[in-house]
Amino acid sequence: MYNITDKDFVFLENDKVDFYSVELKTGEWQGVSYIYGQVSIKESPELGTATLSFTYTIIDSGKFENDDLINNPEFKNYLGAVLQYVISDSLENKKAKIGHIDTNTDTHTESSD
Repeated sequence: MYNITDKDFVFLENDKVDFYSVELKTGEWQGVSYIYGQVSIKESPELGTATLSFTYTIIDSGKFENDDLINNPEFKNYLGAVLQYVISDSLENKKAKIGHIDTNTDTHTESSD
């Protein structure tokens, strides 16, 4: 679906919290920054699938309205694709940093097809 690479985003230190935020560097949502919150993966061995669930908090909506991003399923799927890349890269290189739980977050679940 999305061909995410390390050129599509950057981790940034954030003055508001003790965790790194993610800024999108390419594509439709370039300039948007956010923090991933709680992340979970639920496997379904009988179906051979896994579902990635996560929360996130938008730090800077760039040229977009916050509500437009939160209500856009394509945006949520893109964040899921970035997270999937980060997790895969983290497993391979043991260097990624993600995570922050905030009471003002949105939740999204993405299934592997």
